[in-house]
Amino acid sequence: MERVTTGHWVFAAAFAVAFLVGVVYAYKDDIKKRPDLFKGSFKFLLGVILVIMTLLVIKMISRLG
Repeated sequence: MERVTTGHWVFAAAFAVAFLVGVVYAYKDDIKKRPDLFKGSFKFLLGVILVIMTLLVIKMISRLG
C-alpha cells in the first residue's frame, strides 16, 4: 500500500459513486413495480455501512497504537 496515491483514492471514490448511481437507476423501476421485494433493504444497507465504518475505525485505531 506504499504506492497508493491520491489519484487512486479519487478514482476509487468516483467509481463507487458511479456504481451506486447505476445500481439505483437500474432498480428504480423494479422498486415501483414490486415494493414488497425491497422491504427491509434500507435496514440491511445501513447495517452493511455500519459494519464497514466500524472496521475502518478499528483499523485506524490499530495503526495509532
